[in-house]
Amino acid sequence: MKYILSIILFFLLAGSLFAQNEQDQVIFKAMQDEMQRSKDQLMLPGMQKPYYLSYTLGRTRQFEVVGALGGITNFYESPWSAVGGVQMFLGDYDRNNDVNYACASIQAGMPEQADYDVIRRNFWLGSDAMYKWSLQAGAMKDAYLKANPKTAEEAAVKDQQKVAAVTRIEEPKTAYTIDRAKLEGIVEELSAIFKGYKDIYDSSVAITGQEMEVYKSTTDGVVLKEPLRYASLVVSAYVMTEDGVRIDDAYSVLVARPDDLPSLDELKKGVKVFADNLIKLKNAPAITEYYAGPVLLEDGACSSVFISNFLKRGALFAYRKPDTDRAQSVKTLDARLGMKIVDNRVSIKNYSSLDKYNGVPLLGAYNIDAEGVVPAKEMTLVDHGIFKSMLNGCIPTLYAPQSTGSSRFLLSSSNGMFATAPGTIHIEVEKGTKPEKMKSALIKAAKEEGLKYAYIVRSLAGKASRIYRVDLDGKETQVRFGDVSGLTLINLKRMLNISSKENVSNYILNGQLLSSLIYPSSILVENIEINKSDVKKDKEQVLTFPLQR
Repeated sequence: MKYILSIILFFLLAGSLFAQNEQDQVIFKAMQDEMQRSKDQLMLPGMQKPYYLSYTLGRTRQFEVVGALGGITNFYESPWSAVGGVQMFLGDYDRNNDVNYACASIQAGMPEQADYDVIRRNFWLGSDAMYKWSLQAGAMKDAYLKANPKTAEEAAVKDQQKVAAVTRIEEPKTAYTIDRAKLEGIVEELSAIFKGYKDIYDSSVAITGQEMEVYKSTTDGVVLKEPLRYASLVVSAYVMTEDGVRIDDAYSVLVARPDDLPSLDELKKGVKVFADNLIKLKNAPAITEYYAGPVLLEDGACSSVFISNFLKRGALFAYRKPDTDRAQSVKTLDARLGMKIVDNRVSIKNYSSLDKYNGVPLLGAYNIDAEGVVPAKEMTLVDHGIFKSMLNGCIPTLYAPQSTGSSRFLLSSSNGMFATAPGTIHIEVEKGTKPEKMKSALIKAAKEEGLKYAYIVRSLAGKASRIYRVDLDGKETQVRFGDVSGLTLINLKRMLNISSKENVSNYILNGQLLSSLIYPSSILVENIEINKSDVKKDKEQVLTFPLQR
């Protein structure tokens, strides 16, 4: 029996090794050889040795195609470049030198092509610098804790969770192709649409993207390779109102690869709707009086409310207070665990490896996190309004002592930095209202409060917010320059109505993390305030816009 198990284990390990190409083998061998040397020899006399080391190497390439009014103004495609990162802890898992309880690392330059000697040399330099910084951080932490001793309960929480050894080499299933001619053709045709809109200024169409592969090796025995990729189309422009106020707005599409962009006809429809909406906003009357009452939030406005309340540090993500006076305070929901935080009809789940929902690809899907922890495929964070659990990485907190496999590599940092983040968040609703009845429910609520009208908000984007005044007969009038307030958890604890229809969207959380959101298409919330905005006029242009000549 032992012999059979040994044979199976050999082939499992060999499979991981053989799956690596020559470049992978060079990178991992250089990382692991230098890591072992650092672990054995990196120590100053009388000082602590590192107990934990993590080396990462990120290879990335980017592209950008920009156009305006039917012409290409810029094309850029970078070659592959590489950056390394060194993370290190002194002490032990119970108490280490980590001051900020975040992914602190030192960047190390890396060669474009995999070169064993250069990779080792640069990790050596990075390790030396990180060791000296770690010693200073440890001294700072000791001084802080001496002056600010923790409670017995807080002191019992470990500083880091040990991760089981794992090898996971992931390769993308499809190629990431940058077809310059095709992309330029899309940009030219989309940007040419604005030739028919003489009142729209500074229109621009940009398709950008990034392909990245992150290699990671740690002294815990974690060996990872993970691909990260996206492509986005962003259309931006502005209009000027008759009284001289500038309104900027944008329309965007996010996909995994350039080849995944919608068809040209579909994109044209989206750009035309964006342009038409911008003109309607320009000509809309401004809000002049204060309003307090029920508001129907639809589509983009609805997702904005959920993201701002739940998908921030200290909300559904565990947060460990840094051991330093220099850190900014963060309001958390820790103390509300086991309590109601949202309407009883709402449950919130996190999916990790789910890659498609109702036919829509989910960019937040992943199989293993940045610290080598395999997450549960589904995790309930809020159950019928009751706050049950938080997402966390390998930094334990009082209320989230174990990792949920929720450390995600940052798109903005090719040296392997990571942060706690979701895969796909599902705002699930039980016994929702049919979407066609939501507006009627809004009007009914307004009548019951003795109001002459109510509001529908379809996007929250500052001066470009799409706000509609709804008369009691159902007539809608688009208005502009309204400050919407009261969209907090307090007002989400009891919602008048929640749509049974769901929307699915992909986005980049905080501009750094690929995530997805499944959410009700609309919610009806009471006690929302809308007031006129204090907008400033812009200086008139010296020259006449060419399309207006």
